[in-house]
Amino acid sequence: MSFKILLLRENRKVANKLAFYTILMLTVPVITFYICFYFIFSNKAEPLAWSGFAAVGSVNIIVAAYVHSAFSEPDEVNVDPRVGSGVGKFDNDASRPRVGAFKQRTD
Repeated sequence: MSFKILLLRENRKVANKLAFYTILMLTVPVITFYICFYFIFSNKAEPLAWSGFAAVGSVNIIVAAYVHSAFSEPDEVNVDPRVGSGVGKFDNDASRPRVGAFKQRTD
C-alpha cells in the first residue's frame, strides 16, 4: 500500500493531523507513566498500577481529542454544475455532500 495519497495537496491537512496525533500517542502515555511512577504515585502501595492507569487515561484523552477534531472539520461541498446552482428547492441536494443512504446512482 502506498502512502502517496497522503502527500497530495488536498490531503495534507489530514496527513498533518494524523502525524500530530500519532506522535502524541507515542510520547504522551510514556511520559505520563514515568512522571506518575517516579513523582506523583511514588508513595502509593502500587505505583506501577496507578501509573499504568494514568497512561491509559492519557491514551483515551488523545483518542477522544482526535475523534473530536475529525468530526469538527467542515464538510467539503462539491457542487455539480450539471445539476443546478445549489440554491433552488429541487436542486437534488447538490449543495450537500452525498454520503450513505443519500447517495444517488449516476449510471
